[in-house]
Amino acid sequence: MRGSAMSLTAQNPAGAFVTSIGKRLSVSADTAGRAIKAQTLKAEIMMKEGTIKSVKQEFGVAVYASMEKGDQADTARVFGEFKSRIDALNAEIAAKRLEIQELDKPSQ
Repeated sequence: MRGSAMSLTAQNPAGAFVTSIGKRLSVSADTAGRAIKAQTLKAEIMMKEGTIKSVKQEFGVAVYASMEKGDQADTARVFGEFKSRIDALNAEIAAKRLEIQELDKPSQ
């Protein structure tokens, strides 16, 4: 039966139209969702960058006394502590940037 092999949308142009609109709406919703997620990630990156600045300011206060005394061992210890905090924040930022790049790729 050739007639039954014909798709439903070919038999019903209104159905094809509705299906087409549904697909377009789905793509639009996906695009909007991706844009919202990317904006959220960008805001989180800005907050992390602000935290890095604060940590660096804390570092300056914390290391000052060690440097004033000439205590190189304590200066190195303080630097190591703060560097690990900053490195962790930078790693989080890098992960969020990768996620944004993935969101910017066209959906399939």
